[in-house]
Amino acid sequence: MRASATRWTFIVALSVGASCLAQAQDGVFIVLDDEASIREFASVLGSGDGTVSVDTNDAYPHDDDGEAALRIDSPAGDNQKFNANIPGWAFEIVGRPQAEDEFRYITFAWRKEGAPGIQLQLSAQPGGWSHRYHAHANLKGWNPSIRLTLDEPSTWQVHTRDLFRDWGGMVVTGMALTPGSGEYGLFDHIAFHQSPEDPFAAPEDEPGHETAVQPAGKSATVWARIKHDTL
Repeated sequence: MRASATRWTFIVALSVGASCLAQAQDGVFIVLDDEASIREFASVLGSGDGTVSVDTNDAYPHDDDGEAALRIDSPAGDNQKFNANIPGWAFEIVGRPQAEDEFRYITFAWRKEGAPGIQLQLSAQPGGWSHRYHAHANLKGWNPSIRLTLDEPSTWQVHTRDLFRDWGGMVVTGMALTPGSGEYGLFDHIAFHQSPEDPFAAPEDEPGHETAVQPAGKSATVWARIKHDTL
């Protein structure tokens, strides 16, 4: 963010009926982690022919909550759930993030039941939905899309990507979770962050990482922004 730009803080709801003001802390903004965050994020995915729900029986196991995952059943149509303009999202992807709404990396975990492919898409300017990642097969044929693995994601996979290196500078406003055809897809462990380490990982889970980022407010899930001041 330029020095003359407006600084923002995030209004973060911890649960229905209880909210507080908080900033993205330690250079991390959590999208999905525990059950509360998953329920809140599911509530903003209003578009797409998939059916969204919370799965408490099959979460990504290698973080410190292991409570739930977001499940999308996709029997027909566009096989996804999405929102191109999530309230409060205007995350700047830059080479050297410093401000609260500046990031460079994204981490996410997914698993697919049924047909082998799965995809995550980001809506951003410039380019709209032209920022995609998929595993094994690009079932919908939506491109450009970076294939992350040849392996079928029938078990949990976790990926950290350098968004700036992959797509250049942009402003992220939305996300699509796309199992494609098949029974369903599971998503968990999603965050934007400033440093390259997986922000959820414990030190023993990340060889070579001296510390783990454990941001406050792990249920940070409802996004709006208010003007704070100008530099």
